[in-house]
Amino acid sequence: MRHVVAIAVVVLALVAAAEAAPPSNVGYRKLEIHDTVTGQLYSVALWYPTLAAPTPLFLTASLSPCGLPAILCRLIAFEMPVAADAAPAGGAFGLVVISHGGGGMALNHRDLALALAARGYVAAAPAHPRGGGNDISGDAVWIGRPKQVARIIDAVFQDPDLGPRMQRERVGIVGHSNGGYTALAVAGATPAPRAIGEHCRQHPDDARFCSYGGATTREATARGGAIPDVRDARVRAIVLLAPNALPFTDAALERVTVPIRLYAAERDDLTLVRYHAERLARTLPRDREYVVIPGAGHFSFVARFPALLKPLAGEAARDPEGFDRDALHEAMNPEIVGFFDRKLPAAR
Repeated sequence: MRHVVAIAVVVLALVAAAEAAPPSNVGYRKLEIHDTVTGQLYSVALWYPTLAAPTPLFLTASLSPCGLPAILCRLIAFEMPVAADAAPAGGAFGLVVISHGGGGMALNHRDLALALAARGYVAAAPAHPRGGGNDISGDAVWIGRPKQVARIIDAVFQDPDLGPRMQRERVGIVGHSNGGYTALAVAGATPAPRAIGEHCRQHPDDARFCSYGGATTREATARGGAIPDVRDARVRAIVLLAPNALPFTDAALERVTVPIRLYAAERDDLTLVRYHAERLARTLPRDREYVVIPGAGHFSFVARFPALLKPLAGEAARDPEGFDRDALHEAMNPEIVGFFDRKLPAAR
């Protein structure tokens, strides 16, 4: 009997090893998509599995090549070990769209995108268009962002190289801050931006959020018309990072039924935990995982900035005193990949 048990253990170990495939090399390229709300073109960064060998790629915030010697690019541009414009590997891929926060950029979560692509996903990160000069509020956010996600899913599925490799039932979203709003809206929560104005009138202690970007409360309160339903049923799981939860009623949030992993930053002074993450944890469906990161700030979820860009990035590059942003990302990125592996399992 002991021999039978031993053989069974060995077989299970071999199966597990076969399923835990080694990480892929990562390819990178850029898409351009037309936004139907602002009329602008927006860029989408794509990371995907490839067999091609990676080399250092240095990009600016606008996804343009650095164009300077590597020793200088390392100080002022974003470095990624990728195979630029390489052919995708064989196999079947899931898709994860990564939506940045207001004022952010497509490369905000590039380390997570690399981790996802290395484990068999296509990661797509848009540079959300800025209607009226900002991407904090207005229809460019409330309607535009969710529609941009839908256009990205369409574009990847229709891509001649990636499309045939996509498993279309395996689509997820990661959203930070206003990207969290985007993920919730796409997952089925009908937006009600006027709820922000009501919140701000009732909670003078939330002055930072209510004045952020200079227009958030005014535009959200003034907008009288209903927001159309922007749900995309292709999205099957979402991850929220310090999300903006205020543009939704409780009833709207209860419509979200997809699995959720929710991260909050303990020392977030922009999307205060008590008004955003804790409310979501109480209201969202049972299939959700809630993690509070001790000592983290709102922007701790953004990947590290190059040395000479930190002063220009301002608060997006700063953490509460004593907090280790790199350590957070080293732990969190595999957790997020694991969440999507569990909730968006590959077809057998």
